[in-house]
Amino acid sequence: MLTLATLLSLTAPVGADPWPTITIPEVNAARQRTAPTRPPPGDVAERSRVLFDALNGGSIETAQRFFLPLEPFLAIKDMHGARGYHARLLREYARDIAAYRETLPRGQTLSFVRFVPSSTCVWMSVGREANRLPYYSCYGSRLVVRAGRREIALRVNVLIHWGDQWYVTHLDRIHR
Repeated sequence: MLTLATLLSLTAPVGADPWPTITIPEVNAARQRTAPTRPPPGDVAERSRVLFDALNGGSIETAQRFFLPLEPFLAIKDMHGARGYHARLLREYARDIAAYRETLPRGQTLSFVRFVPSSTCVWMSVGREANRLPYYSCYGSRLVVRAGRREIALRVNVLIHWGDQWYVTHLDRIHR
């Protein structure tokens, strides 16, 4: 008996990376032809704290928990080399965290203030942005931190959803 992952991999376009063996959330199912209700922010504010911790001198690797994981990325992307593209996006995320660190005042204690999810969101139907599964993409969220008495808003350029979770795919500007 063939598994769903095997059947889907047999129907994957030529050149696309193999279909991962994960469960596809209903809201991201390929049969979604019209935009469902956009998932709420859920726990994105709490999960964004790993990004704050990285900006505050913590581990950049730990901040990857706020980045779209590899398996959902491979399920979404309909392209040859998706695994390599994911690795590139992770390197850009780490580079952006390092660049943001440089913009923050030195010698001042940083504190987490809030995460502000964007209301500018677009439904990405199958076929847009080289994807084989649909998702919402939200642009221009903000991570607000305090340095001394000053609040600083740092852009989280793109968040996409997988099921009921929101993840970063681009922190600062999109690198081409």
